[in-house]
Amino acid sequence: MMETATIAETAGEPLPERDSAGERRCIVTRASAPRAGLIRFVLGPDGTVVPDLAETLPGRGVWVGAERGTVETARAKNLFSRAFRAAAKAPADLADRIQHMLVERCVALIGFARRADRIVYGRDPVRAAVAAGQVELLLAAADSDGRDAADLAARFAGERSTVLTADEIGAALGRTGIVHLGLKPGRLAEALARELRRLEGFRAPPESSSAPPARAHRHKD
Repeated sequence: MMETATIAETAGEPLPERDSAGERRCIVTRASAPRAGLIRFVLGPDGTVVPDLAETLPGRGVWVGAERGTVETARAKNLFSRAFRAAAKAPADLADRIQHMLVERCVALIGFARRADRIVYGRDPVRAAVAAGQVELLLAAADSDGRDAADLAARFAGERSTVLTADEIGAALGRTGIVHLGLKPGRLAEALARELRRLEGFRAPPESSSAPPARAHRHKD
């Protein structure tokens, strides 16, 4: 709830000025990288490692690359304790928790963009908006059949993402099975693009799952 509330306070138009390009050092790789590609962690009162995706929680923070394997390495090698110079308890499902939180952030941002009239969704409306140069960020559902998405991608030179499922995209709109969505230029598009890139580092591609893909065309968007 804390993460969602933070987004609600900061994701309206305009977004507050934030230095998301500032560099921080990953405690696993020891390499410096832009904050936009890292996850900040703080220690909770009980010594538990807490992901601070909004980068607003008080206390000393440490940074880890926004990838499942990197977070797992930090947990398995007890690198959080070394970085915090204190006993740090990292939950076994820490990477899964981060993935869930990132999905929630993406869904929330899409919802705010909808209320701010910064989105267009549905195959034909998105295609028209792309042709008119009104789309900065293009989303296609990860569980779509890919044919329409490939057609739209061929017409679009900007940033694209296929990391959310049709139902996750639709959840922000109160609908199911939304396959195509475009965000108009602006800071909400930039904020969502950042979260989608971070989520991509935690989510396995659909083909690696043993479960059959969902039929994303349940709703004719």
